Amino acid sequence: MIEKPTLFFLLGPAGVGKDTLLNKLKKKQYSIKQPLVAHRYLTHAVKENDENHIEMSELDFNRRKEAGLFLFDWEHQNSSYAVGKEVLQWLDAGEHVIVNGSRRYLSTAQKIVPDLVPLWMTISEKVLRKRLIIRARETKKEREQRLEENYELARLKSDKCVSITNDANMKKTIRQILALIEES
Repeated sequence: MIEKPTLFFLLGPAGVGKDTLLNKLKKKQYSIKQPLVAHRYLTHAVKENDENHIEMSELDFNRRKEAGLFLFDWEHQNSSYAVGKEVLQWLDAGEHVIVNGSRRYLSTAQKIVPDLVPLWMTISEKVLRKRLIIRARETKKEREQRLEENYELARLKSDKCVSITNDANMKKTIRQILALIEES
């Protein structure tokens, strides 16, 4: 069992189900040791059923960053992302926390919070391709670029990452996370 409050840094390719996982964890209690879901601060519009976020202007984002209010912050595809320092208060209060991270930012995040646990959410290429088609956010060319990018980014996986799979259904994926907390 993980006794110490832990920050889980969720990673995985677009379409793997990270947003769905986080939304389910926010809306239903599966375990008393279930992690709190941290929101991210974003400078781009997020569509319905997208991630747990707070949308803000570049100006507001930069003011908060300059004030030192972010634990993590990074840029990706012309947008800014951050996780607030409030996460540290939640950990200090004895809560496990899960946040939607960034594969490119993982090594930096590990320097800031050395004992964070990277959760690498995996999915077979066949299932991922199907989900990307169903979610219909990208053109066929963009989908193929996503699949190629996901293959390339998989090489960034650290030995410290814990793998969870989401090829079946979300309940099984959630059980994998809870097992890490309850049975470690």
